[in-house]
Amino acid sequence: MIHAQPENQRATRPPRRPDLSNRILRLSVAILLLAIAAYILAKPILGPAWQKPGTPLLQSLAMAGSFLLLVPFGFSLGKRGGHSTVPNRLFILHVVASLVGIGLVVPHGLAYFDGPPLLMLAGLLLLVITGSIGRIYAAPLFATAFGRKPKPFSPHDAPTKAVLRQIITDKTALLKQLDPEAREALFSVTLSHLLRRPRLALRYMRLARREAELMGARRSLPWIAAYWRPVHILLAWLFLAGLITHIVVVMFFAGYVAEGRSIYWWHVTAW
Repeated sequence: MIHAQPENQRATRPPRRPDLSNRILRLSVAILLLAIAAYILAKPILGPAWQKPGTPLLQSLAMAGSFLLLVPFGFSLGKRGGHSTVPNRLFILHVVASLVGIGLVVPHGLAYFDGPPLLMLAGLLLLVITGSIGRIYAAPLFATAFGRKPKPFSPHDAPTKAVLRQIITDKTALLKQLDPEAREALFSVTLSHLLRRPRLALRYMRLARREAELMGARRSLPWIAAYWRPVHILLAWLFLAGLITHIVVVMFFAGYVAEGRSIYWWHVTAW
């Protein structure tokens, strides 16, 4: 006889955590690269709508692709804001939106094979490379290093221990003001903390950074595992800055971009 599960047990069941396997990730990146290569080979025989970046077709594709390329920044905000109970879903959305977005903006960026859009495509390629390295290669390295009791878990000298104790004491005191319900060992600053209590949040982040430096957390990891993420994040923000600059210049300073030629793309002002 099958008994129905009590309502309170169903309510407390942890949410399902979907996963994106490394095999699927490799296959997705390979399909994207093959599609780009096929487009480059086919471009010379395609119609006029595919030969200029500002044609209605390519401009529309670029707009749709740019919108999708903003999704990963929403993933970052959701993760840092502490609003996602299942970060895996945001990560999968991050990957899918990024790959589809790149596929949509490639025809726009490769229309002339030169200029700033081509540099932005190179930046996107580096983002794909660093992101793939982080997921496929760096994560196992990090897990292996963590399992071997790296430097953070090694004995420290007496002065270092004293400094670490003081840092933990200061962090605990700050945490009582910043988030009284949180535990110091598991806590990390989120966007909501930065918005509500910026001064306390920044002080806590400085203490946490100093603690990590004293413990040698980054130095205990292989360089790929230690540095892929900051490089990936830096490239992402540089790309966002370039994307915003490109959109503003093309849409609001179309005359400057055209350099005396006819402005054939949709724009707001022709300065």
